Amino acid sequence: MSQKPLWEAPSAASSPDYGAGAERLALAGAARRLLNAVRVSAVGDEAVSDATELLEQAAKLLEADQMKGLHRQGVMGDLEAGFESRDPMQFFPYSPIIGRLNPASPPAEFWAEGEEVHGTMNLSAVYAGPPGMVHGGIIAMIFDELLGVVNVVNGQGGYTGTLKVVYRRPTPLLKDITLRAWPSGGEGRKLYVSGEMVCDGTVTASAEGTFIRANRLLIDDL
Repeated sequence: MSQKPLWEAPSAASSPDYGAGAERLALAGAARRLLNAVRVSAVGDEAVSDATELLEQAAKLLEADQMKGLHRQGVMGDLEAGFESRDPMQFFPYSPIIGRLNPASPPAEFWAEGEEVHGTMNLSAVYAGPPGMVHGGIIAMIFDELLGVVNVVNGQGGYTGTLKVVYRRPTPLLKDITLRAWPSGGEGRKLYVSGEMVCDGTVTASAEGTFIRANRLLIDDL
């Protein structure tokens, strides 16, 4: 390989392609589009067979040389790399929730405003639960990341201890949803964070999380 492997790449904090290269960013975007196309496609069997053959070819190309080493949602390499940025999209580029280099991540965007973290999302049928609604497990997953990012942008990284989600109203698919989370106190190693998601001015779900502050380097816990 002519380029350094991703797990040896420098911090992505100042890089618009998250330190991985524009080609890999484009690949993840195309894969994300593919997931939605597969979920809602109504084409005939012949087209499905043709698409399956193409996907098998693509998988073989990508499986020819795979990353080895520690897999995580942050930038590959130094476990502390990327955290000089307060932009969650930069320091968690492989996150399964907001990682632009992870094709499994839903189209959610987070950003910091002071001590708070705000976000938006508009979820497709890939994330459907009840008819026309976002799956409750997806909502919990997004809250887990949203609340956890509040700690990170405030220099208080920690592990999820408990996460309480209250589903107040159905969260609809294919509509703009806004997100907000904020620190709500702490005690010893415990960090408390609260958050909510809103659609058309109405809170559809809220969450409270308790996070356990890491008192050692992450690599020690791993």
